[in-house]
Amino acid sequence: MKKTFFFLLILALTSCAKQNCPNGVPAKMKNLTGFDGCAWVLELKDGTRLEPINLNEFNVSMVEGKKIVVTYEDFPAASICMVGKIVKITSVCE
Repeated sequence: MKKTFFFLLILALTSCAKQNCPNGVPAKMKNLTGFDGCAWVLELKDGTRLEPINLNEFNVSMVEGKKIVVTYEDFPAASICMVGKIVKITSVCE
């Protein structure tokens, strides 16, 4: 009985998390903090890199190579890092 309840709880939590990013794009987390002005960036499947200005606002563990799904909007700003497009993350799903 406990195993069934635990399985259903995990299934419910997982399905809820997926609904938060219905139009999201898959991305991989990259740690570029060793480079001047850089921090964590997101790399899309086509190799495009995104420099999020607000990734720390989301409860996501920062792990090199971690695959996540994000929705974002362009953010008009300049970057010291200059490895990708500056974006504001609107949702993150792990």
